[in-house]
Amino acid sequence: MKQMANTLSEKKANGRIYTPDYIVDNILNLCGYCGENIINKHIIDNSCGDGAFLVEVVRRYCEAGLYSGLSVSRIASDLSKYVHGIEIDSGECVKARENVSKTASRFGVDNVNWDINVGDALTVRNYNGNMDYVIGNPPYVRVHNLLDSYDAVKGYSFAQSGMTDLFIVFYEIGLNMLNPSGILGYISPSSLYNSVAGSDMRKHLMYNRNIKTVVDLKHFQPFEAATYTTIMILTTERNRFVDYYEYDGKRHVPYAVSRLNYEDFIMNGSFVFGQKNALVELQKMMTYIGAMSAYVVKNGFATLCDDFFIGNWSFTDYTIPIIKASTGRMSRCLFPYDAMGKLIPYDVLTENPSIREHYDTHAEKLRGRSLESDNLWYGFGRSQGIRDVHKKKFAINALIRDVSDIKLQLCESGTGVYSGLYILTDFDYDELKSVLFTDDFIRYIAMIGKYKSGGYYTFSSKDLSRYLNYKFAERNGNEYEQFALS
Repeated sequence: MKQMANTLSEKKANGRIYTPDYIVDNILNLCGYCGENIINKHIIDNSCGDGAFLVEVVRRYCEAGLYSGLSVSRIASDLSKYVHGIEIDSGECVKARENVSKTASRFGVDNVNWDINVGDALTVRNYNGNMDYVIGNPPYVRVHNLLDSYDAVKGYSFAQSGMTDLFIVFYEIGLNMLNPSGILGYISPSSLYNSVAGSDMRKHLMYNRNIKTVVDLKHFQPFEAATYTTIMILTTERNRFVDYYEYDGKRHVPYAVSRLNYEDFIMNGSFVFGQKNALVELQKMMTYIGAMSAYVVKNGFATLCDDFFIGNWSFTDYTIPIIKASTGRMSRCLFPYDAMGKLIPYDVLTENPSIREHYDTHAEKLRGRSLESDNLWYGFGRSQGIRDVHKKKFAINALIRDVSDIKLQLCESGTGVYSGLYILTDFDYDELKSVLFTDDFIRYIAMIGKYKSGGYYTFSSKDLSRYLNYKFAERNGNEYEQFALS
């Protein structure tokens, strides 16, 4: 087991995650790399690993060549000329050459002079502007893990924002390799839809209208690593529409959902894909700005040491009831703050011998936390939620699959909330429930696309606030301001 874990860890560190055959087929089919039209077309996998994509490319080329009446010697010559691979790992490169040779041999095609070479795609330039197809599963590696390649990565225009990932740069590398009518097909993390690191890439794709097809695999995970993925088909030519697909994880095939205009899925600089009519409604919600807020949504306590502050203590001084929003479980919290949310002096707080002993026992752990700059060691690690303790609020979990997973609970004044969100509003439980316990809310959360394992979705305080205030305005129209939270 340890050896397997180490192997997976090494794969992640090197960005080397192998691609299942069905994903290879999906990408090549979506790119149109099929039949006789692939003859005399250049194709490259610029991070080819052991050749998963190139093996299928060679199989398809041999079949198409024989069907078109080409001789085996001509096919061998074509494979040498039109099939290309780059791999940074020399051992993997050797495997790739062996695997494509075995595939060609099954068709009687031998003695191919393969153009599959050891190299760093970050610095290889000789393929630029020449490829009909660029395909693959680019490496997923955070740039801070690429000490030797950091400067090369940050030299790309797609890598100027945020802590970029190598796969984002490989989109730029791939686009640079395409000829004026070329097609790129990658599978990569779907975080490119909305991450800060992907913002420069998204701007480029939006401006140049490179996107031809998108397949969101949603909760289906084809790899060992817990990464949520998308298949993107890009072209150098401008596209009027984007064909959006979702994925049948049982049959391993994409299925069509919508043909979208660019204006349909671009929202606040991010990409959000879905059915066209649902995107129209979401677009209104995402761009809605109200004069006031009927609902304010915030994050619960962040003590950074829950096992110290939260439990069922023998003392009651300086404690409050607290609810764990993710589960609905009640307990008590050591709350070293006054009614104004200011930290009680330590000497006053620890006049109680039990509290003093509790702090003495855990002082080292508390001092070792990463505190906000103005926080003292004996308080919470973050200030969020502290000043709202003496307000009525509603705790809500932020991890759901459907309506049955929603845990909405009234918290009277004096109750704290942690491990989730809370809602401040003048409205009652029934009004909130009528808005949240709906299929509309579940569709909204699903479309935002923040996937978690087990088919769950998560959402932020901002996501929930946007939904609640939009739905309130939709129900009440111009009466919105007079119902604002005081």
